[in-house]
Amino acid sequence: MNYTIKNDFYTATVSTTGAELISLIANGRECIWDGNREFWGDHAPLLFPICGQIKDKEYKYADKKYKMNGHGFARREEFIVIEKSDGKITLCLKENENTLSQYPFSFELYATYELSGDRLLADFTVRNTDNELMPYMFGWHPGFMLFEDGGACINDYYVDFGKLTTLAMHPLQNGPFANPVSEEYPLTDGKIRICEEYLYPRDTMIMVNHENGCTLGSEKNTYKVFVEWSENLPVLALWKANDGRAKFFCIEPWTQMPADGVSEENFEIRKMERLKGGEQATYSYKVKITF
Repeated sequence: MNYTIKNDFYTATVSTTGAELISLIANGRECIWDGNREFWGDHAPLLFPICGQIKDKEYKYADKKYKMNGHGFARREEFIVIEKSDGKITLCLKENENTLSQYPFSFELYATYELSGDRLLADFTVRNTDNELMPYMFGWHPGFMLFEDGGACINDYYVDFGKLTTLAMHPLQNGPFANPVSEEYPLTDGKIRICEEYLYPRDTMIMVNHENGCTLGSEKNTYKVFVEWSENLPVLALWKANDGRAKFFCIEPWTQMPADGVSEENFEIRKMERLKGGEQATYSYKVKITF
């Protein structure tokens, strides 16, 4: 089921499936990817309890093996609405038979979207309702439209990191997995150009040292997407589908990056977030769109 919130700047639609933001209309225009399955069937999924892929789609915990698909199960689960007003909605997912078959923990995952002036505020809270230490990862995966106003093509767009001159990039290896050793990635005028010839062979670009904010834009038009995120999201993934007809770009802050694709996936020792029983953590995003 879909729910809509709105204010003077935006109209946003959120689905109870995955608590996913499936529409964000600004200045009368749809700014979230439409989910065309020919290229990418999602819009802005929540990634929990894993970001990226797991080697062989299998991990071990407490001497037992579990199967889990990439980016986890939250994006396919049905959330319940616990609060709704004209400009704000909160949804919640709790463990169920399906989640426990993949992830043996009791939890609550809250997603709150609020329209505050010219910004969309998105807060996601993970709560451990179990008695044992709970390992997990969290990320948000919004796909923003790339408009052709002013004759702009994909190669005319950039991601601007302001005054930064370099980022640390972890190249992919063994398919969709990350090299734990980073490379220096130089920026030109603080920008990464969304160059198809460079981007597609590398697939997802995984960055750190990003100072928790960036801007998607082009010199050929006035469309800009400003994204900020909380400091407890140190990893930034940048991705788009490998097809020039796919006019969107994903800006994805995560808590951790994928493993190396070689080591056994063991959630007892893997680098992840961990919450004690009764503890919680909140991950926050701000989005502003201008034309």
